[in-house]
Amino acid sequence: MALIFKIDSRGFTIIELIVVIALLGILSAVALPRFIDVNRTAWVESTRSTMASFRTATTLANGQWRVKGEPSSIEFDGNTVLMNTDGWPDLPTNDSAGCIEIWNGLLQTTSKIEVFTGNPVDEWSALRFFTACVYINQNGADWDNTVVPFFSYFPTTGTGAEFNLD
Repeated sequence: MALIFKIDSRGFTIIELIVVIALLGILSAVALPRFIDVNRTAWVESTRSTMASFRTATTLANGQWRVKGEPSSIEFDGNTVLMNTDGWPDLPTNDSAGCIEIWNGLLQTTSKIEVFTGNPVDEWSALRFFTACVYINQNGADWDNTVVPFFSYFPTTGTGAEFNLD
């Protein structure tokens, strides 16, 4: 004896569709803000990582300076880096271009860096501000010192500060 099954293929009811759409709406309302903030997080973490690399490089350069008998310049990863009398990488020129030379002398990076002009640049810009070199991760954004992540380096002391990295 053969059994015959009848398959009901009416589809979804309107109530089922409304419930699914409501659940998708709730999920997107919860998850979307997290995905929107991912770009900001990546921007900040990229700046934080570069800053850590820069600080590590200045510390290594200082150590090399001490070991080599406190010369006026050192060879650092194939680059000549000028050193001040306290053993910190120093500016060859007292302007933003000098800050770029310190960056290029210390970091082995493919990141593009330009002199800061106030206009958006694709990656990094450097600015000589009084005694500090300021490295700005513009990432194509308009300059806003309350939003754009950046860090500073003081060649006289080898110290620095970070800004907008929260």
